[in-house]
Amino acid sequence: MEEQLDPQIRERVSELVNEYSNEHDDTAKRMVPILLKKGLDSVSLNMFPEHMQSSLLNAVAEELVKKGRTQEAIEAFLRAKNKPKLIEIGDNYKNMNMFSQAIECYKEAEAKSKLLAVGETCLRDGQMTDAIKAFQLVEDTQKLLLVGDECLKREKFESAIEVFKFLRNNEKLSLVGSLCVKHDQLILAAKAFELAGSLENLNKVGDIFLQKEQLNNAYEVYKIAGNQIMIQFLRENFQMI
Repeated sequence: MEEQLDPQIRERVSELVNEYSNEHDDTAKRMVPILLKKGLDSVSLNMFPEHMQSSLLNAVAEELVKKGRTQEAIEAFLRAKNKPKLIEIGDNYKNMNMFSQAIECYKEAEAKSKLLAVGETCLRDGQMTDAIKAFQLVEDTQKLLLVGDECLKREKFESAIEVFKFLRNNEKLSLVGSLCVKHDQLILAAKAFELAGSLENLNKVGDIFLQKEQLNNAYEVYKIAGNQIMIQFLRENFQMI
C-alpha cells in the first residue's frame, strides 16, 4: 500500500516549497537592476536552473515594459517562453492600431485565433500588407483569396502578386499581369507573368518595352522569357551584355 504522509509533515513540505519559491523570487528581483544595466544579450544565465532563468527573464521583461522598452521586453518574454505576456503585448499593439507589431507578437505566441482576428481587422480597414501577413501565418487560403481580390479592386497590384504567388494561383497571377499592362505598370506585369510561367505574355511585355525604346527592360524581359532571337538582336545591334 502507498504510505500516506502525516498531515503535519505535508504542511511542512508545502511551507518549504513556498519558502524556496519566495527565495528565488527575491533573488530574481534583486538581480533585475544589474541585468537591465548589463543587457540580457550580454549575460549568461546558463548556471541557473530552468525555472530560475524563467523567473529572471520574466522579472526583467516586466521592468522593460514599465520603462517603455517594449521590443526588449518581447525578446525577454520570448526567451522565457511566456506566451500569455506576448499575447498581452500584442493586444496592446492592436488597440493602438499598430498591426504589424501585434502580428509579430501573435506569431511568436503561436496565437492562431488572434492572428485571424487581426487579419480580419486589417482587411476591413484596408491594411492589406498586414492582412496578408496575418493570413499567411495561419495559411488561411480562403481569406488570402479575398485579400488578393480586394487588392485587385484597389489596384494594389504588388500586394495582389504577393498573395497569388503564396497561393500558387497562376490564373490570378496572369490576371494581375494583364491589369498591370493596362495600367502601364510593366515591371509588375513582367513579375506577375514570370511567376505565372506565362512566356507568351512576357514576350508581349518585352515588345512593349521595345516599342517604348526602353531597351534594357526589354532585354531583361526577353531573357526571362528565353526569347533567344530578340536577345541576339539586342546584343548584336545595341551591345547588350
